[in-house]
Amino acid sequence: MSSVEQAVEECESLKSSGKASQQKPIRPREEAFTAEDRAEATILFGGLTWKHEQLIEGLLAGAGYRCQHLPETDRAAHEIGKEYCSSGMCNPVYFTVGNLIRFLQQKEAEGQSRQQIVRNYVYFTAACGGPCRFGMYESQFRLALNAAGYEGFRVLSFSQDKGIHAETGHSGLQFSVDFGMNAFHSFVLGDLLNIIQHKLKPYEKRAGATERAIESMTGILAAHMRENPGFELGEHLPRLLCPERTSRLYRIPNTLGKLGTHLYSDALKPVLTQATAELNAVEIDWLRVRPVVKVIGEFWAQMTESDGNFRMHEFLEKEGAEVSIEPISTWILYLAHQRREKVHFRLQKELCETPRRRWLQRGKLRLRRHAAMLGYDVGVKIYLHHFLKLARLMKMEDYSLPSQKVLAELAEPYFNTQLRGGEGHLEIGKTLYTMRKHKSCHMVLALKPFGCLPSVQSDAVQAALVERFAEVNFLSIETAAEGAINAYSRVQMALSEAKAKAELEFTQTLAKVHHSLDEIRAFVATHRELRHPLCPIPRHPGVVSTAANFLLHADKIMSAHSNEPTGAYIGSATEKPTRALESMQSTQEFKS
Repeated sequence: MSSVEQAVEECESLKSSGKASQQKPIRPREEAFTAEDRAEATILFGGLTWKHEQLIEGLLAGAGYRCQHLPETDRAAHEIGKEYCSSGMCNPVYFTVGNLIRFLQQKEAEGQSRQQIVRNYVYFTAACGGPCRFGMYESQFRLALNAAGYEGFRVLSFSQDKGIHAETGHSGLQFSVDFGMNAFHSFVLGDLLNIIQHKLKPYEKRAGATERAIESMTGILAAHMRENPGFELGEHLPRLLCPERTSRLYRIPNTLGKLGTHLYSDALKPVLTQATAELNAVEIDWLRVRPVVKVIGEFWAQMTESDGNFRMHEFLEKEGAEVSIEPISTWILYLAHQRREKVHFRLQKELCETPRRRWLQRGKLRLRRHAAMLGYDVGVKIYLHHFLKLARLMKMEDYSLPSQKVLAELAEPYFNTQLRGGEGHLEIGKTLYTMRKHKSCHMVLALKPFGCLPSVQSDAVQAALVERFAEVNFLSIETAAEGAINAYSRVQMALSEAKAKAELEFTQTLAKVHHSLDEIRAFVATHRELRHPLCPIPRHPGVVSTAANFLLHADKIMSAHSNEPTGAYIGSATEKPTRALESMQSTQEFKS
């Protein structure tokens, strides 16, 4: 009898005896991670950009944890992940799980036993629910680690519903005000550093100068998070007037003081000024014509800088494009928006189901709804205010995050905004916002894992947008690990159209200004502030590329210098000289 026939007979016998129905899936055994383990266990994490990871490492170290971000993942890690994970998973699972297992195997090769590895390391990852396979990541980590021989390896997860969570019920990773606010700073500052890097890299005169400056800036900010103790009420009160630290009289004002210090004090101003100074030596040529490519798609695939998306950001820059990346903050605000809409729908449903004669109950439901909506709106406003505050401190006054309400309104005619999973309506909203409403890119590139259900849904709508709106240049790429050559070929074909648009736009803009390109280049060569990496370049209506906007900006400054009339892009004839002088004044202030 073959093994297959024997297995079938065993299954039939279990069914007949009723034991099959009693069988329950068994979760791999996992020891608790407690506060006492912090001194010995190292928290491993990864999957973000190296900027975010270094800042998070500083955050965890400053909170008293041993921590280490994993090395960059690659194709070799992907193959390890496929070996130990279930089949049919999306490649972010294979890349991240394989990267962790490879790291543990290296530690084992260095002489540590598997028992020591399980005791000395903990992995911290994200988790979620819904139709996206991302909800299965946490279980895949446990199953793969168990299959690789690291039985009992501890996995902590963070989700929007449960916060920091451990399946054992005990988590030595505790949430506090300082921890939460520094995590907030880590994501925002990581976003801003990532934006600066991709904004400047196509225009740098010396290759690698931008990345070296960003590395130095990231190190300075990470050191600040690691060494800055934060606000403590006891340090600002005389000992006789200071209440017991365990009492409410101490904890409540101490918490408010911490929040106020993180949100409204100038504690970060000196360190951001010091970090931004690292960019001063980078020379930039803003007159290089580069098409702007907006990268969107599944969260991990669009953000990673590894083989997980064929190193697409690096490829686009080598092909002569300016990459407009999507910050993590947009995803965080999207989650808050979706949560707000879900709560609003649930409370409105309860209100509709409550009989009108129960006026007191209906009044309470209305108050609950208004209070919940106010809470979400205030939280979002605080986030946006602080994001813009940090952006201004880093001399990024012209950068802002799109409104989630606007993105939802743009997508609503084409996509049900109540659908959950992945980025939902967000990809549709981003395409319409960047290519039609804001006109800030020449091409939209969507990156997603193979077979990603939420992205497949949005891709069908994107195809309809391409047919309906001639200005929409959209390309979708599935990042299956073995499809790099095909992906590069398709991107090059779409990029050729974007390059043609950028060249045409620059030529048309040059025809409308009052100085030749040689005159503008000569003027820029004598004004260092116009070659500065953080030079404020105002956006002009209908002008997409950085080179064309800078052309108009430099032309206005030159015209103001010589008291000539300016071009025809902004305002009326009486307003133009005034605005040009204001632009020149702001540039001179920036130089000083």
